Amino acid sequence: MAMRQMMGQEIARISTGFGQAVRPVLGAGRDGQALLFSSVPSGSELHRWNLGTGEMVWRYDEGMSGCNDMALVRLPDGGLALAVATEDGIEWWDAWTGQYRPDRIWEGWTIWSLSAGLLPDGRPLLVGAGHNGAAYRWDGLNGELLGSSPGGDGTGRMVLAVGFVPLPDSAGMIVSGDEDGRIWRWDAVSGDPVGVTIEGHTSRIQKIQALPTAGEPGFVSTDQEGLLRRWNAVTGSPVGPPIETGTDVFTLATASVEGTGLFFAAGADEIVRAWEVDTGKSVELSVPGVVVSALAQPDGTVLLATSTIRGDILVHKCVLRTQ
Repeated sequence: MAMRQMMGQEIARISTGFGQAVRPVLGAGRDGQALLFSSVPSGSELHRWNLGTGEMVWRYDEGMSGCNDMALVRLPDGGLALAVATEDGIEWWDAWTGQYRPDRIWEGWTIWSLSAGLLPDGRPLLVGAGHNGAAYRWDGLNGELLGSSPGGDGTGRMVLAVGFVPLPDSAGMIVSGDEDGRIWRWDAVSGDPVGVTIEGHTSRIQKIQALPTAGEPGFVSTDQEGLLRRWNAVTGSPVGPPIETGTDVFTLATASVEGTGLFFAAGADEIVRAWEVDTGKSVELSVPGVVVSALAQPDGTVLLATSTIRGDILVHKCVLRTQ
């Protein structure tokens, strides 16, 4: 049986000088140009890097109360905002210039995870997973809190993972996972619960990521044991068998290449793994990293930005092939 393979060529290596893993995030600029950002878990600094030269474009070094996650929010005017989840809430920057936006700060609870999407009227939406068990929704234009969905059955079980899943002819869906391994679905506009609770995992859910599927909308979740599970977002039913990674997964990422959806996982063993979204089949890949971010390119390639445990950021340009 033919196996898919991703051939990667290193195109950038950036030494951040921190001596520990950082979190790289890839995004697309106005002209489709690939942009690279990074944060330090302690929240001491944020950076934007020039992918062509490896030089720093801007740096914010005034510190935050930790950096648990980052999300890029695309604005209707072509602008790009960078939101950071901290121990105290959410902070914002202009992703192009690095200008800090104190007018958008939200403080309330520790936010562990972020995801961005669009509302039916085209407004950008930011969603976050709260330490108090709530799934929060903010207006991506001004940072205003739109509402929150109480965690599950109201017990306030900590939520560590959240994802936004686009739905056809709908407002989209927020998916959150709690420390008991349960998955909750919410209407992105009203915040009302959707369907029944999914008893997804036997340990706490670490990450949730929407999937670029060829069929019905879906998402993937990973737990404390490194087990990956794919789900139909509409029905809440599992898709295919669970996938065992054998390691603690720190990040998930996705990309779509010439009609083939792919998802990636990186974690404690410094190996980036890849699978086909629709089949769950493993894709051979030889790229190191403890965290990963992916960005599909117009030429059919995929950029993978990873971090080593020493804080170096590696960027590979990958091509999908069939052996």
